Amino acid sequence: MTILMLFLYLAITATLLTVFMYYFSGSVKSAYTSFLQNFCGSLFVFSGFVKAVDPMGTAIKMQEYFEEFETTAKGSFLHFIADLFPVLAKYSMGFSVGMIVLEIVIGILLIIGHLPRWTSFLFFIIMVFFTILTGFTFLTAYVPKEANFFEFSKWTVFSESNMRVTNCGCFGDFLKLTPETSFKKDIFLMLPSVLFLLIWRKFHTLFSISLRNAITLFSIVGLSLFCLANYK
Repeated sequence: MTILMLFLYLAITATLLTVFMYYFSGSVKSAYTSFLQNFCGSLFVFSGFVKAVDPMGTAIKMQEYFEEFETTAKGSFLHFIADLFPVLAKYSMGFSVGMIVLEIVIGILLIIGHLPRWTSFLFFIIMVFFTILTGFTFLTAYVPKEANFFEFSKWTVFSESNMRVTNCGCFGDFLKLTPETSFKKDIFLMLPSVLFLLIWRKFHTLFSISLRNAITLFSIVGLSLFCLANYK
């Protein structure tokens, strides 16, 4: 499985969902908007679920990031926040479950069209966060081991051996992407995230508002228990 094949399968799924909604639910206001909702929503549900089956893997990955952020902060103008990261690392499991649940719930919200304005904002924020993480991972390949990330004058040619974190863990163990591919993926997904901020009024909405609220609440509780059960 490659990221392109995964995107193809998700695009087919999103197309089928959009066609079904258009002809049988009458909820589609804009076909391309609904397609993007279904595509991005399906991607988030899938990527979150493959991490939910092993939340400890994501927790370990977050610990790696916290350790690298601490080292980077200590040798830069951000030294005053360096001591924060070891504290955060102690709660990596909690952050892991919270991030996984949030990712899947955002995907579900996109697909059902619940709270479109807030959902589009959350999708944008989490994509900015993911892009910063994968961008940092990719760009460290230009930073020699003895140099700090913010010492731009010491950056050199691209070398994978310089990377501080070699895999972002975007799809858990299901699909391992190179940092460059992960970064490009997130740059690509930033496009619909910005677009959603502008066109959220064209989102389709499925079901009644009370049922959408129930789906959202059930998803949060159910997914949290699912992650914790898998961790145990």
